[in-house]
Amino acid sequence: MKLKEIITKLQKIESKGFVQSMRQGPTGIGYTFETLFGVDENNIPIPDIGGRVEKL
Repeated sequence: MKLKEIITKLQKIESKGFVQSMRQGPTGIGYTFETLFGVDENNIPIPDIGGRVEKL
């Protein structure tokens, strides 16, 4: 995924304003963001987007 695509997706999410969590508990925020961003949930603790995003 190219940087321009990432920026576009993030801007689309931001334009929604407040979004209610789609899941209860400590994974709710990550699950909601991944769903809105279009990333399949995998529950693997590695970066989801080209090995460059979500580094700890």
